[in-house]
Amino acid sequence: MSKSHLKIFICGSAVSLLGTVLLGIVNYLTRRFLCCSLSIADYGTFYSAFALLAMVFGICDLGLTQSGTMLIAAAGDDRKRRDGLFTCLFLFKGGSGLLCAAGITGYFQLRPDGLPLWFWGMFSGYFVCQTLNGTLQALWGGQKKYALQQFAYLFIACSTCLLVWRSNQLTLHKSVLFFLLPAAAALLLGVIYSRIAGHGSLQKKVEKNLACELCSTGGLVAIITTLLTVMYYMDTVMLNIQRGAESAGLYNIALPIMQIVQSAMVFPAVFLPIAVDMCKQREYRRLTVFVRTAVLLAMAALVPAWGFFHFCGRWLIEILFDSKYVQAAPAVTILCVGLIFFTLGNFLFQIMLSLKRIKVMAVIAVITAVCNLLLNYFLIKFWDFCGAAWATLISYLFFAGATCIALEYNLNRMRKL
Repeated sequence: MSKSHLKIFICGSAVSLLGTVLLGIVNYLTRRFLCCSLSIADYGTFYSAFALLAMVFGICDLGLTQSGTMLIAAAGDDRKRRDGLFTCLFLFKGGSGLLCAAGITGYFQLRPDGLPLWFWGMFSGYFVCQTLNGTLQALWGGQKKYALQQFAYLFIACSTCLLVWRSNQLTLHKSVLFFLLPAAAALLLGVIYSRIAGHGSLQKKVEKNLACELCSTGGLVAIITTLLTVMYYMDTVMLNIQRGAESAGLYNIALPIMQIVQSAMVFPAVFLPIAVDMCKQREYRRLTVFVRTAVLLAMAALVPAWGFFHFCGRWLIEILFDSKYVQAAPAVTILCVGLIFFTLGNFLFQIMLSLKRIKVMAVIAVITAVCNLLLNYFLIKFWDFCGAAWATLISYLFFAGATCIALEYNLNRMRKL
């Protein structure tokens, strides 16, 4: 890695790390206000619906966020190409999001026995806004504008937290509205700011060749990112189906603690545009050093992470939430250890994308998703929300291990060419 790449990676990681830690804290506070104001059943219902919609809209992403980031990074200083890609990405993601929202509201209109239609309509609107916010994240990420990315995330999270905190007599439906409004405001402000600051603007004309390039690049990436998204939310959805809203609610007490630890996840997102540059320059030996260093750091973190959360899990829940939720403590330990493998797997995944070994990753993702589904089905039966946590940990371990083996093999081949 050149000195300029190293400097960008360190600075970008520092900014993203700080932003993600703050984001994790704000998300925790939002969940705390919700769990204190809503019943356990309503809290579980809210995050079960959230997980279900996140899975559906994640599928409709079609891998465009990752492929858009890669292509915008590769465009470099070519402003016309960058704006053309951003326009195509915005239209594709906006169109798929609106179709998805229409399908969800239509489906629940045919099933009026559950939550009212406008609840699903507002929740779908929130995810449409977040889908379009993803186009801005791809635009800024491709240009290595990491501070801008983190500011946008924090604006949405802080605004949501403030609305929830200041609300009197918080209800399930108010909660959805307080998620929707900040996401819509961030989308409008982000598009206007990007145009004024010269980071990117929407064009009146769609370049067909760029649209085709974006779709062809995103084809197999869509399968991979969709399956990873499904895995991320599958545990909550299956818990709600197999055990009910209260089990899902308890599980979602452990998740905010994991999300604070998830600050390490900034490294894969920061590294993707850098990896694209390194592959252009055929710096395969230096990429190999990054891979092996990442694996060693992940292995070194396992025992300290397990020990800390094993002995402090109950205390963290009592301090951060309430003593009535302490039974969720074992899930905290399992999820936070699993997060190490999730972070490692995603980091290695970015390098595989930059090497254009997408077919291999698609196979690994399919096998991992099938294993995750089966593990959730059987382990939840025996161990409730702890079974869901174990299913997540084992799936991420397999994904990280298989990706590491595939990456070492491909980098060895590239070095010999």
